[in-house]
Amino acid sequence: MVFWMAIVIVGTASLSIYYQSLFKAALHRVVFLPVWFAAAYANLFILMPRFWDRQRWLSFASINFVLILLLTVFQRWICIKFIYPDYFWMKAPTASELNVFWIEPFIQFYFYIGIPVMLIIALRQGFKWYRESYLARQQIAEQQAAELKYLKAQINPHFLFNTLNNLYGLSLESSKKVPDMILKLSDILSYSLYESSINQIILEKEIDLINDFIALEKERYSNRISINMSTADNITYQEHIAPLLFMPLIENAFKHGVKESTETVEIDIALKKKEGYLSFSVVNDFAAIEESKTHSGIGLQNLRRRLDILYPDNYELETEAINTRYHALIKIPFDD
Repeated sequence: MVFWMAIVIVGTASLSIYYQSLFKAALHRVVFLPVWFAAAYANLFILMPRFWDRQRWLSFASINFVLILLLTVFQRWICIKFIYPDYFWMKAPTASELNVFWIEPFIQFYFYIGIPVMLIIALRQGFKWYRESYLARQQIAEQQAAELKYLKAQINPHFLFNTLNNLYGLSLESSKKVPDMILKLSDILSYSLYESSINQIILEKEIDLINDFIALEKERYSNRISINMSTADNITYQEHIAPLLFMPLIENAFKHGVKESTETVEIDIALKKKEGYLSFSVVNDFAAIEESKTHSGIGLQNLRRRLDILYPDNYELETEAINTRYHALIKIPFDD
């Protein structure tokens, strides 16, 4: 309805100057509505589904040409027979004016009928493109959401596997540290099960998780580990990030650093914010460089894939072994 009102209003405005009468200009457009409806809806419900959508362009164009031609003849006859004598002719019409096929007005009528048809075709294609692109984007989003869920499902057992190994080692020694470690493990599992199921968590909770994990590892490797953790003063801990992004770097530092070394291992952890990005770096000593290079593990693989989905082309994940130090860095957008 809005479309046809706009067509009539625009047409009336364009003819009002010529006729010097708003009534005549509006009448000359309103009388075209039946043929406009016929041409437009024939295209919308018959011709476009049967020919346009099947890419039968020549058939579509040919049928439209004939359809608009027939409607032009009909509209010219209606106007000459019923409309012009009562409202437009002030004197007896000439032979040319009574001729349905008088070339100049015939061409005008043809284009009057054809323009709404072209607009209908353009609008239909525009809506179709938008709908298809929207559905495609929605499908991609659903696929990515399912993949993220799958990746998180892999992360949770990863936490449990590593931490239970730590508890097992201490239980063999009948250590009194086990109860406290179980409590910290409970906090980690709670985070892993509940907090990680949402898309965003506050940075403070992610840091608390890292501290709990480090505390567990310190209990196990107290005499073989030195941890230096620094955080920049300009970081706001109540801002949100995706959960479990930093843990793979921490886990790797212990798995391929402390676990594989017989000497004291130094781990440097730094959290910084600069120019709208949050960077988290872990640098640790390790002895078995070549072995560690070939063990990126499920943690880093999942992390990179999650970053691809969460921050496409807008993140950094770098890992590099330099002499006896392994450097890992993650950098993500972070505006506070």
